[in-house]
Amino acid sequence: MKILVTGINGQVGHALMHELAEHQLIGLTRQDCDLTNLDQIRQVIDNHQPDLIINPAAYTKVDQAEDEPELAFQINRDAPRVMAEKALEYDIPIIHFSTDYVFDGEKEDAYNENDKTNPLGV
Repeated sequence: MKILVTGINGQVGHALMHELAEHQLIGLTRQDCDLTNLDQIRQVIDNHQPDLIINPAAYTKVDQAEDEPELAFQINRDAPRVMAEKALEYDIPIIHFSTDYVFDGEKEDAYNENDKTNPLGV
C-alpha cells in the first residue's frame, strides 16, 4: 500500500514511518510540502497518488497561535481540508490527527468525533 504521511519530523509522523515501514511510504517534511501552500499540497497528492493519506502534521504552538492565527488556520484547517478534498477526488481514505484543544474541557467523560467543538483559543 502506498501511504502518504505528513509531518514526519514530528513525534507522531516519525513513529508512523517506523510502524508502517512494510508499506511504500511517502514521508513529507515541511521542506517537501509546505502546508501553507494549498496548491503544493494538491500537486504532491496528484504526483504521488497514494492509497492512503495520514496527516499528523499540525501547528502545535498553542500560545503562539494567538499571535499567528492565520498561520495556525492555514496549517490546521485549510491544509487538512485540501487533503480531504483530494482524498475524496481519488476515493482514498484519509486519517487526520487532532488534539483535545478543539474542545472546551467542560464534558465530564471522554470526547469523541461526534462531539461539538468549542475551542477556547485559536
